Amino acid sequence: MSIKVYDKVAQGTEEWFKLKWAKVGGTASSGLFTESETLFLSLLGDSVEDFQLDESFQSKEMLRGSELEPVARQQLSEYTGHNFIEVGWIQNLDRKLLGISPDGITSDFTIGCEIKCLGAKNYLKTVLEDKIPREHIHQCIHYFTVNPKLQHLYYCCFRPENKLKPLFVKELTRDTMVDIGRVIKGKIKEDRGLGLKDYVCNLPDMKTISAWVEIAEVETDKIKVRLNESIKQLNF
Repeated sequence: MSIKVYDKVAQGTEEWFKLKWAKVGGTASSGLFTESETLFLSLLGDSVEDFQLDESFQSKEMLRGSELEPVARQQLSEYTGHNFIEVGWIQNLDRKLLGISPDGITSDFTIGCEIKCLGAKNYLKTVLEDKIPREHIHQCIHYFTVNPKLQHLYYCCFRPENKLKPLFVKELTRDTMVDIGRVIKGKIKEDRGLGLKDYVCNLPDMKTISAWVEIAEVETDKIKVRLNESIKQLNF
């Protein structure tokens, strides 16, 4: 497996958006582990339409994250002893649907980092539970799926306002066990037989990152086949 690194392309530029067009990046990677059609339809839509510049709304939280990320990256470099550089996009050349915009990576592309700048409540919850939030696990797995050279990933939460613990770090390898969980929805009889009520249950699903990478690769291959078939169908 091989990769192509776009180190001269700045994230957020038009060229960067073009590289991401009709690709599965870190944010969308959760779609590789669900039965939802959202990811497939998004990829199909991009595949049959011309590129359109994404002018997505940026919330205050997103802008704050963009401002703090360079500081967090420097703090993490000092904490780990690794020098993390910025690159725009890493493209998997064997599965061209897959790519990622890393928050930082070493020059040999073997060690990466995913940085989050959370609000006060979510930051404290993450620190106290001492684990990566489940909603961020997919992005972490995607680093390893896209980049076969990657050996270590540092998940970093940074909140300079927290005077006791402004930096929270977890190190992941391909052997690390992670739980992406599964959400089960349905209906259950209410007490006293008064009818049905909705329920949501989170079931644990624990595997090594290597195992999740294999699942993501298989699902990517399936999506690629479906895309080709659907494009042919649309041509008739």
